[in-house]
Amino acid sequence: MIETLIAALGVYGRVRRRSFGDVTSIELDTEQKKKSFSFQIAERSAQLQPSVSAQWTNVLLDSFPDLVASKMTALIQRGAPRDFRDIYALCQSELATLPQCWQLWRQRQELAGDEADGDLAKVALNGHLERIELYRPLAAIADPEQREQASRLRRWYREEFLHGRLV
Repeated sequence: MIETLIAALGVYGRVRRRSFGDVTSIELDTEQKKKSFSFQIAERSAQLQPSVSAQWTNVLLDSFPDLVASKMTALIQRGAPRDFRDIYALCQSELATLPQCWQLWRQRQELAGDEADGDLAKVALNGHLERIELYRPLAAIADPEQREQASRLRRWYREEFLHGRLV
C-alpha cells in the first residue's frame, strides 16, 4: 500500500518517506508548497484496546487510549512542536490527565516489549524542548499572542509535565 501511494503521488512532486516508531509518514512536496500532503500509516506492535470501526466508512480507527499512547510515543521519540501542542491540548481540555498520559504510554511500551523508563523519556523530552527553544526562541516570535502561547506551553512542560507523577 505504501509503495502504491508513493507511486501515485510521485507525479505531483517530490515524495518523502519517513519512519518513527510504528509510524510511516508519506509526505508530498510540490513547487507551490513545501509540504502539500502528509499521510501517516501506523503498524501497531501493540494495542491497548481493539480498533473501532469508523461510522462513515469501512476503516478501523485506533481507540482513544491507543491514540493518546501513540501521541506520547511520538512526543518522546520525535518531539515535534505539534506533538507538544497535542498533548498539552489533551490535558488542558481534560480529555486526559498527566498521569493517564504517562500510564497509557507505559502500558503501550510494555505491551510492545519496548523500554518504558519514564526518567529516560523525560530526558528525551527535555532535549526536544531545548531544540525547539534554540530553533524558535520566544524573542523571535513576532506575534505577541503566539509568543504568549508558546511561553505558556513551554512553562507547562517544564513545571508540570516533566515533574509530574509517573504512574
